[in-house]
Amino acid sequence: MTSKAINKYLSRHAEPEAPLAGEMGAAFGHALVVPAYGEADSLFSLLGSVPGGPGGPVVIVVVLNARKDSPPSVHEANAATRERLARTLELSAEISADPSVRSYATAGGSLVLIDRAEAGRFLPEGQGVGLARKIGNDFVLSLFASGKLRSSWIHNTDADVVLPGDYFDQIADAGSAAAALYFFEHRYDQQENVALAARLYDISLRYYVLGLAWAGSPYAYESMGSCLAIATAAYAAVRGFPKKNAAEDFYVLNKLAKVGAISRLSGKPVVLEGRVSDRVPFGTGRAVGDLVASPRRLEHFPLYHPLVFAHLAGWLEVLEAIARSGGALDQPLNVLPQGNPFFRADLLEDALRKLGAFEAIREAASKSRDAETLRRHLHIWFDAFRTRKLIHALRDGGLSSLPWREALAEAPFTSLSASTEDDPEALRQALATEERKLAASPAGLS
Repeated sequence: MTSKAINKYLSRHAEPEAPLAGEMGAAFGHALVVPAYGEADSLFSLLGSVPGGPGGPVVIVVVLNARKDSPPSVHEANAATRERLARTLELSAEISADPSVRSYATAGGSLVLIDRAEAGRFLPEGQGVGLARKIGNDFVLSLFASGKLRSSWIHNTDADVVLPGDYFDQIADAGSAAAALYFFEHRYDQQENVALAARLYDISLRYYVLGLAWAGSPYAYESMGSCLAIATAAYAAVRGFPKKNAAEDFYVLNKLAKVGAISRLSGKPVVLEGRVSDRVPFGTGRAVGDLVASPRRLEHFPLYHPLVFAHLAGWLEVLEAIARSGGALDQPLNVLPQGNPFFRADLLEDALRKLGAFEAIREAASKSRDAETLRRHLHIWFDAFRTRKLIHALRDGGLSSLPWREALAEAPFTSLSASTEDDPEALRQALATEERKLAASPAGLS
């Protein structure tokens, strides 16, 4: 039975295409949402990699999208995608009410094309992948609510991805989590400088998550929309994806971590393209492009100083002490090391003051009746976004980032302190091995 929260979301917050899911005649085991913006062969490589699922046929929802001001190359690629799908797949009679939503038969189920890349249907200026994901996820949620989707998970990925054969089988390990994240690996370009840039970016992602986990943060997970599955009830609870042109995965996971666990799946990895791209202002493609364009930055690629994670750990201990004390601020701060040249209590307190942390603690204490409620309120305020802001404040306040090899060697959470390995790929693999160990313990505030 569909929950009231899902029905409420669909009636008040869903995108206009969502009700058309009720016209689908077939029932499906699993659903996958793919935003496509100026993609070419990579999209069809992804489609060819989508495996069957244990619950029956798979529906793939491709949201072809662009803005009116998108570059001509994007419009040309979208037109080619639209034509190729029509040429290679058989159009179904389903979803006839709106010509911009078409259903095609595939060997494993159906492909639904939601076309937001033509005049009159363009995405609004300033919006992009966040809205595209929301359109696709809302459609799948409506499909679930209509009783035509057996799985209670909405799978998300990107058009430059190859999925593993056990992709849909893995989700059984997520249990009752709010979201699940698939493990990932990058496929590297043959150009040496592009491959190095992608490896360093991969290292930075894993280094950051390992640092957060070591510090005890409940927000220690990869924020990657290409590797994400969301429970339908949790999706409705957080009102879906934000309509942002970038970092929509970061923000939706930040909300999801507050309503349930974030499960880290340990099966075969999703394979991502380590390529140069300017499709969004953030992410792998942009980061790799910026590195390739700056040989000096590539040579001295910076990682956060390991001490910022030590300071974060200290602050999280303070939050725990505050929760146990009922909101008192004086004594818990005494747990911070004083007079330690490697721990800048003054810098941490200054950064927290600028974040408004102490006012937030007082407010949380005023509306909390017990330690567990206060603890939850504190971590809802000090979330993934404010965690990153604190880390940046510590970096800018004196704990400057280090060259990547030095940071990896000094960090207590990489298992590389005694390593003399200089090969970026070997170091990347070592971090990936450490990150896989996190799968045993879900993140989030569950």
